[in-house]
Amino acid sequence: MAVHVTGMAAKRWISYDSRMADHESSANHTTNSQSDVKSSAIGRNCWFMIIAAMALRWTAQPPVGLWPCVFVAIVPLLILAKSPANSGTGRLTRRHYLAILLAATVYWALSLQGLRHANPLIYPCWLALAGYLASFSVMFVWVLQRINRGNDLLVVPIVWVGLECVRNYFLTGISVLMLGHSLADVPQLIQIADLGGTYAVSFLIVVVNVAVFQWTTWFCGKPRPSLVTPLVSTAIASVLLVAAVGYGRWRLAYPLATGPATIALIGRNEPIEYVQTKERELEIFQAYLEESVAAIKKNEEKIDAVVWPESMMTGTLPWIIGDGNPDDAKRNGVTMDEVTDWLNEQRQRFLFRASNVLQVLADGNGPANQPPHFIGGCAVVEYSDTTKAYSSLVHVTPNAEVADWYGKMHLVMFGEYIPFIKSIPWVKDFVPPGLGIDTGDGPRVFDVNGVGLSANICIETAVERVSVNHFRVLRNQNRPLPDAIVTATNDGWFDDSSVIEHHKRCAQLLAVVCRRPVLSAANNGPTVWIDSYGRVVDQLTQGTNGHLVAKPQIDDRLSLAVRIGDWPARLCVLLSLALLWASRQHREPTTSPTDTATKAM
Repeated sequence: MAVHVTGMAAKRWISYDSRMADHESSANHTTNSQSDVKSSAIGRNCWFMIIAAMALRWTAQPPVGLWPCVFVAIVPLLILAKSPANSGTGRLTRRHYLAILLAATVYWALSLQGLRHANPLIYPCWLALAGYLASFSVMFVWVLQRINRGNDLLVVPIVWVGLECVRNYFLTGISVLMLGHSLADVPQLIQIADLGGTYAVSFLIVVVNVAVFQWTTWFCGKPRPSLVTPLVSTAIASVLLVAAVGYGRWRLAYPLATGPATIALIGRNEPIEYVQTKERELEIFQAYLEESVAAIKKNEEKIDAVVWPESMMTGTLPWIIGDGNPDDAKRNGVTMDEVTDWLNEQRQRFLFRASNVLQVLADGNGPANQPPHFIGGCAVVEYSDTTKAYSSLVHVTPNAEVADWYGKMHLVMFGEYIPFIKSIPWVKDFVPPGLGIDTGDGPRVFDVNGVGLSANICIETAVERVSVNHFRVLRNQNRPLPDAIVTATNDGWFDDSSVIEHHKRCAQLLAVVCRRPVLSAANNGPTVWIDSYGRVVDQLTQGTNGHLVAKPQIDDRLSLAVRIGDWPARLCVLLSLALLWASRQHREPTTSPTDTATKAM
């Protein structure tokens, strides 16, 4: 019904634009009143098309999840940008672009409304983020308005993917709700992500949208344009769809080896505040310990590793690194020996508690009562030339030793840091603790019984290039690639909103891109085991307490996306800029001999 109504509106829009184009070609001058009438009429039709575009896209994603809608979701925007009157002298006005911006802002605000629950300070940041992301819809239409050369079936997907690439880098980048994520639960269609990332899936979707748009133009246009264009577009889109399905079936048939490690992912629904009391931190720590004991008791098979979500391992005891700073010691009236003693004492306290936890977990863990590896989200504080704090994953071995730790490399803007905050001291006083952490220095791989786990934290699965770059860095260093991606996240801020489902979908596509299973332990988030095909093998029901036991299979494939990174998407950015430049050159009026003679006089 929605598509039918949209089609009727499209017919009115295209028919109207065709009449206006004919009128403009027969008259060189129009009065101001005529311009006002034209602008008003275009504005009324424009509103409907814009709202239809945003509604279709929202319907294609969670919480509704009608994924076929994504194949027509941008058709209304294409009608706005590429309709007959707008391909010549007719242009969308500022009011039209403001309408697109407003509707897209509402779309993004609704899609990401879960972000606002984290802290009252996040409300303006949430709206600012929605407005920023909405600007890409405006840019999409604006760019297509100005590119009047080239085949739409190629140009439009290039522009869309180019803008997605810019979004994934600009202002630190965010990959959530890329067009391709709408197909996360259609395994046969997302396997092409191992060729070009989620960008490849988005490209395919846009090609189909262009074919639908060209049929819409043919059916609704007066007079009807040539039938060749929609037929050719449909043929090409069909070939690409069939090829994607065929490739998907081939990749899904690849045999995987049984993995030697059994990993318990612990998830709970613990309420979280920016400022936690020590008592509350210890309550959370105890709750996760009891859940871990329950996981051990309920499984006869030996658990090789227990994974806790982001920040749940800290429990008032961060892991301390560094040797201290003489200047800080002098400023605080203590000697460096006293500083060293205090640092060692803090480390010993951490290890003593970890040892006790492992002893508790060893009871009933397999026939030999062996302690598992303990991996959890934990604060790491570095005392050296400057004091630094990291959101980290810490790997504690069965011998109660810290084998390694990973510092989160991609921080959440406005959630974990605020740009330029150090330059505005009076603003810093109003910022809650936790908004000033530092970035880690590179990828880490935790070894669990011969299985390499690539460490990942929270939003890093929602910024696809982070994990891909981890793999590329390891490969360039001639180090073995990990066998799985382990991620710890704390989505307790998002209040059971669809943001959690969006987060999981990013992880599903990431699994395909890297060809590695993703193991996610979350506090009120996606505690989920995803295989290297992007399929959900097992997951906890959102908002519940429990665990799941994963035995990830080994996938030895090295994807093209890992080999070459996101250079195809970057090329789309360059091609879009080149097309804009070429169109600008084409539109610039040339100086006639008469004009030259007049200027000479």
